[in-house]
Amino acid sequence: MKGFKEFGVAMTGVFPVKEGVELAKVAEASGIGSIWFAEDYFFRGGIPYMAAAAMATEKIRIGLGVVNPYTRHPALIAMEFATLDEMSNKRTIFGLGSGVPFWMDQMGIYDKKPISRTRASVELIRKIMTGENINHEDKFFTAKDIKLVFKPVRKSAPIYLAFEGPQGLTLSGEIGDGVILSIFCTPGYVKSAWGKIAEGAKKVEKPLEEYEMVVYMPMVVNDDLDKALEITREFSKLYLPHSQGGGPLMSHAGVKAEDTQAMAEAVKKGDDALLSQLITDKMLQELCVVGDKDTCMKRFHQMVDAGANTIVAFPVPGTEPLETAKMLGTEFTPQFK
Repeated sequence: MKGFKEFGVAMTGVFPVKEGVELAKVAEASGIGSIWFAEDYFFRGGIPYMAAAAMATEKIRIGLGVVNPYTRHPALIAMEFATLDEMSNKRTIFGLGSGVPFWMDQMGIYDKKPISRTRASVELIRKIMTGENINHEDKFFTAKDIKLVFKPVRKSAPIYLAFEGPQGLTLSGEIGDGVILSIFCTPGYVKSAWGKIAEGAKKVEKPLEEYEMVVYMPMVVNDDLDKALEITREFSKLYLPHSQGGGPLMSHAGVKAEDTQAMAEAVKKGDDALLSQLITDKMLQELCVVGDKDTCMKRFHQMVDAGANTIVAFPVPGTEPLETAKMLGTEFTPQFK
């Protein structure tokens, strides 16, 4: 897909579900194209958010970003996907990724084979969502005489993959209907991601005209830059120490592996003051959308020029998600049409 598609807003498990529902309603009324719900461990679950939002809205697309092929068998994912698609009247987008290694390790279930396991999971999910009787056996999953007892409203609901590295992005281009890029994306990373997606699509001779790149971006709009940066810094403490040190996301942003390691060590020591020092203003301005409206608009244009189709404002505690949604719909969206 070429060019800008829409703005979206996201909701994480930091906020109560009722606030997620209210955000979905306000986003829809403001002209926002989609709302996305994260499943971060061990916050509130994304699927309950989706179900509640589906029943409270009529038009807005509802995305899940993302579940993983470790904590749920593909049969359960297919069951939940098909149910949510029915509830929303075909407005759902399903995100599937390998999961954050830090969280997966906490549960002792990360087996270090995310690419192969995700490929197998997508294959089986799609089989089950046809509504047909399925028998399946592969290296990771077994399905013995499985059939949904209800007819899915769509036999091929869209599945977007979420990966950071080149192999995962190539897989996304090969078997996904779209891709969800993690928070802390930069224009350089977006361009690089499209290159890998194109490689995957070429393997199966798949056109990319309808393929969608969704980019999550933490957003803090405030004329007081110091205040905006401090709000962004507090949020970033939840994620940056667990980022892949030296990985593509951080490398494109100029964050060195030793920087990420130092953040992780500060977390282990419980040294919040040191962590605050390690997350510099320069990092935040590169990794997030932060500043006044003009600064944020400039960053959005850079991301779209790099290839982002749907830009999803990721909620930051200390901001007002409802006001962010209204601003995106009424002030930012018209400037991209």
